[in-house]
Amino acid sequence: MTDTVISSATREVVIGFNRPFVMIGERINPTGRKILAAEMAAGDFSRVESDARAQVEATTPPPAKPVTSRIGRTGEERDRFELGAAVPEGYFEVLGTFAYRRFIHQSSAFEQSMQIELTGTKRDYLTEGTLTLYYFLRPLITYKQEWRVRPLLEIGPGAHLAVQTADIVGFTETGFHARAYLKTHAYGGAEFLLTRRFGFLVRGRFSVPAHRPLDYAQAAIFLR
Repeated sequence: MTDTVISSATREVVIGFNRPFVMIGERINPTGRKILAAEMAAGDFSRVESDARAQVEATTPPPAKPVTSRIGRTGEERDRFELGAAVPEGYFEVLGTFAYRRFIHQSSAFEQSMQIELTGTKRDYLTEGTLTLYYFLRPLITYKQEWRVRPLLEIGPGAHLAVQTADIVGFTETGFHARAYLKTHAYGGAEFLLTRRFGFLVRGRFSVPAHRPLDYAQAAIFLR
């Protein structure tokens, strides 16, 4: 959908679908108002000033009480799917990634969301898949919803379940190993909105505890 931006010397208003309702006044218009047109031609703008004050008073709503919303997003902003690839630190060279993210709450300082991610990779005889549940905090001061290019800074815990299988030559059975673990992660990068629903991101991940904190670099496309 297309947004329309109307601006003055002191204020900017965005009009469009999925945007808040905007009231536009047309009272200060000399078309069809001969007296007003004559006064303006003579340099008398007292009626214009009076009409402007009356229009502002009529269209300015009373201050609303602050409300913390658990929705706070339109449909495409609450749900997001990501498909990408990552370069991990360690034995494997590249991972395939698929994730679903859900916005859950916005406080005065942070956007809070949860993400389920599946990753998979294979090298030589070893195959690994991981299922991860993340809880992210993203500082609101780092970006604005209307930005097309947004810094991506967030932090939070992740619960991981990793499963490995090994096909070993000479053995009739496949080796199997699974482990679960918790880590705290911080992501830094940027996301680029190409449309309201589609974009891509690049980010690096820092994890603790870890032998090498920078353990993950990822690029992905996302659909909201």
